[in-house]
Amino acid sequence: MNKLPQKSNHTHSIVKSSNKISITAALFLICATLIFVTQIKMMSILGKHEIISQEGNHHHINKVVNGRTAAVGGKPSKAVGHRNQKENNRQEVAIDYKVMATEIAQKWNLTTPNCAHLLIQQFHKVNDYNQDNDFFHFHHLYKSGGTSISNLMDRTIGLPKSPHGALYYEHILPGSYMSGNFDHDEALKDINRRLKEGTKREDLPYRASYAHTGLRPVYGPKRTKTGKFFLENLPENRRLRAITMLRDPTDFRASNHAMIMCGLNYEVNRENKERVQRGLETACSPSEGMNISALVDRKVSDLLEKCHQAEIGKLPANRKMYPQQVTQCENEKNGIDTLKHCRSAQDLLASDQYEKHYRSMFKALMGRFHRGQEFNQNTAYGRMGYGFESAEKSIGYSVEAVEEYTLQDLGGLDLTISGAGDGVGPPEPDFIWFGITERMKESVVLFYYYFKSKPLPKTPIHRIQDCRPTAWWTAEDREEVKRREPADYAVWRAANVILDVRMIKMKNEIQSLLDGGETKESLFYVDWDQLQDIGIRLEDGQLVEFDI
Repeated sequence: MNKLPQKSNHTHSIVKSSNKISITAALFLICATLIFVTQIKMMSILGKHEIISQEGNHHHINKVVNGRTAAVGGKPSKAVGHRNQKENNRQEVAIDYKVMATEIAQKWNLTTPNCAHLLIQQFHKVNDYNQDNDFFHFHHLYKSGGTSISNLMDRTIGLPKSPHGALYYEHILPGSYMSGNFDHDEALKDINRRLKEGTKREDLPYRASYAHTGLRPVYGPKRTKTGKFFLENLPENRRLRAITMLRDPTDFRASNHAMIMCGLNYEVNRENKERVQRGLETACSPSEGMNISALVDRKVSDLLEKCHQAEIGKLPANRKMYPQQVTQCENEKNGIDTLKHCRSAQDLLASDQYEKHYRSMFKALMGRFHRGQEFNQNTAYGRMGYGFESAEKSIGYSVEAVEEYTLQDLGGLDLTISGAGDGVGPPEPDFIWFGITERMKESVVLFYYYFKSKPLPKTPIHRIQDCRPTAWWTAEDREEVKRREPADYAVWRAANVILDVRMIKMKNEIQSLLDGGETKESLFYVDWDQLQDIGIRLEDGQLVEFDI
């Protein structure tokens, strides 16, 4: 029997070495395969968690959405990136928030050191409004566009109309007045009627109210009548919340001066009607021929004639003579110019009427300007409030303190704020929405979006004057108000910053919803028309900004 040739030791070593290499390679391939499969599973799990997490919290920005699509071999892939990519996306989100927050703060000249940090919190803030558990009150500051918002509330939040009164809406608490104080007796009457008819208190249908009357503080030694009323009469499970409107501080004063204090709007309209009858064009500013001081003279002349008619017993029965008018007539006869503060913005700024009525007008907005102040109830019955200290004279005041407090309180970030002591007493109703008069379209778009309400064909418009009162305020007048009222301007700038963040956040949330399969029709609470009016339109499923 022939034997096979014997392998040399050298050949045997090679074979053994080759076997080891083969085994090692096999083990390596097996491990690599296991690692690859594990990574694929982890990628899938992490990818799903990322999407659910972000959509659940509504924290969307463009780079996160775009970052979910990776490029493989030059072709788009819907596979979510691996853990490192996920971490990179998170870092990009954090960087984007910080960059955007810094840019917005610089745009509005905010100087508080914590601005960027608080704006990042605003980007992360979740809109948690719940129509079944929440009741909110709209505090309507005079001449801020609030009548339009009250009407908007009726036709969205308030629907359907109530069968118990032509002006009532089922979900608006009676006693609400678009341009008046809150009527607690009227509200209680409707509550008691429903309870008597068998409605349980926890089933009362009211979701909101509105009035010039302020709500805050609800707790503490200066609690308002309205806050106390709501706590005692609304269902215990209802969470009290707040909304409001504010306006450029100079425009705010000009409008209040023209209508509330001096009644100039009527005089301007009457003058322009007569100009048209004489074949002249209407005028608004002094440069166009409008003489405000001459209109005040006419107003005084009319009052003196009314006093004369009352003295001789010929005043018509439908015209009432008020005691203050009698006093005013006597002063005018004695040579006192009772309406000197109405003759121009300069006259107002030089008068004691400005000091009495127009210092720190946003004192009513949040109830205080900064944490160093006690809460006040100066608008508990609807008025702007007199005699309250100017914010600039309060202990602990600084522009930075006001900016920071506004970002926290008006921005709805700090739920420890309380009239009974911050962090000690029950939290005050938080602001879930606010609007800015100069940015009405953006404000209304956010209103529909926040409250998930179908947009109206047209935003209600009330009491918009053809001649804006600011037409007879000069650039120098505006600068003087800015110099005198740094606290009011700090609140207004901070409010604009918050609104900027909320607009960016809303746009990115809408885009994320569209990317997730929602449609223009399914997002019924998005006001696509007004978005287009402010320079945002939908093209092929993408929100695109354009110049207007």
